[in-house]
Amino acid sequence: MNLAKTSTVLGLLAGGTLALSAMPADAASFNNGGILFDTDTKVDFEFLESHGLFKSTLFIVEATDKNTPVYTLFTENQAFDTSSSDFMGTCPTSVTAPDGSCTNWFEFQGGVEYSLLLDSGNNGKVWSTDALNMPVETLALFKFEQTDAGKYTIDFEDKGITPYDFNDFSITAQVKDIPEPATLVGLGLVGGALALTRRRKAQ
Repeated sequence: MNLAKTSTVLGLLAGGTLALSAMPADAASFNNGGILFDTDTKVDFEFLESHGLFKSTLFIVEATDKNTPVYTLFTENQAFDTSSSDFMGTCPTSVTAPDGSCTNWFEFQGGVEYSLLLDSGNNGKVWSTDALNMPVETLALFKFEQTDAGKYTIDFEDKGITPYDFNDFSITAQVKDIPEPATLVGLGLVGGALALTRRRKAQ
């Protein structure tokens, strides 16, 4: 048995497995129709800016229980930085993630439908899934714009005066992949290939 060739084959197999696992997960839905992934999927979020008089908090909820947050993404610790620029809020002056940073992440479970909830206190609540706003609101209150592979800009409208400006709360979302069992197998193959190579050299 040629150990060198075996190591090469195992390395190629492992490399292929890792390459496939690094690809973004296919989303059944990541838009105003809902957030639903086929497999467990990590999404990185970054706060951009907010505009508005009200203190708001951005939550993640499950669609089946839209009023119960399962995770807090960003919170306005004060309503805005200054009123002179359309009540703009920035991070970290007025808006932060719970740990005080301007970024956050969440692992969405495969097969579970989620939504983003913007809770603006006395100004009410809006959800990123159109159907969850019914019958209070029939218009899309969130804009999802794909700017790159797996990356989205999400702009929120908090039911202010029309025409809507979609600048009340803006974030980006980068869809990533959670390592699957196949990835762990690939890592094992890489380790095995390295061990075989070292043993061959020692002999």
